[in-house]
Amino acid sequence: MAKLHSDSSTETCIFCLIAHGQDKETEVIKENKELVCFRDIAPAAPHHYLVVPKQHIRSCLSLQSGHIHLVERMAEMVKAVLHDQGITDMKDIRLGFHQPPYTSVDHLHLHVLAPASQIYKCMEYKFILWSYRFVTEKCLQKHLKDNAPPQMATQDASDSEDCPFCQIADNHTATEILLSDEELLCFRDIQPSATHHYLVVPRTHIDNCKCLQGDDIPLVERMVEMGWSVLKKTKVSNLDDVRMGFHVPPFSSVPHLHLHALAPASEMSFKSQLRYGPQSHWFITVDKVLSQLKTHGKVK
Repeated sequence: MAKLHSDSSTETCIFCLIAHGQDKETEVIKENKELVCFRDIAPAAPHHYLVVPKQHIRSCLSLQSGHIHLVERMAEMVKAVLHDQGITDMKDIRLGFHQPPYTSVDHLHLHVLAPASQIYKCMEYKFILWSYRFVTEKCLQKHLKDNAPPQMATQDASDSEDCPFCQIADNHTATEILLSDEELLCFRDIQPSATHHYLVVPRTHIDNCKCLQGDDIPLVERMVEMGWSVLKKTKVSNLDDVRMGFHVPPFSSVPHLHLHALAPASEMSFKSQLRYGPQSHWFITVDKVLSQLKTHGKVK
């Protein structure tokens, strides 16, 4: 087995304390010499468990090809826990890891959520398949087997039935469509950061704004037009107090191009301004995207 990476801060790592029986408040559901399993303190589904190795590994990006069997054993333990809890439909579960900077604790932990079809709406964004935030156990194992660089442990959602925005575009979800045409559709953001917060997405799968080229300028302009249309349709009073733009990877929650339209921009919280502010490293305004496409033929 590959050498596991240790960390000098293990004495203060909460998962290390739990794994070694030093946290009396956490109930360990299953344990062996290598792993422990316990409930997530902020469950996102009726059954939400974490499996962690007793030896400290910072995150899934610390793993190497020699850790393949460790990941397999983590998955085996959590499936055994589900069986013990009476969960029999193994097709309706979600297994995966958060990738930095989206990890809540810097100690490798496998999430299992069941039933996946009942993940709480307010928490869905944290466990979206094909996102930069969350990597499935199967995808991680594939990258480890291929000896892919850790930072490449993201899924390619292109033309995938599992892309949530492709599912919405194909009418496979109950999402309310506010506007649509043959090329685009618009719906509400499930985690609104303003009184009015809408997403405009192309029906054709494009990963993100970095994939755009000069030929895509008309597409972006039509996305902006639909953004303005939905703001007018929903009776936004001050159309001078609007922000439109894109998140820059790896900060896009879903790797399917989507334009954010937010209003009133001046009333967004401080946290929302960090995520959608014109000076944010995460966010690029649509005006800047169009300018770069016209000048450079790509988004820098």
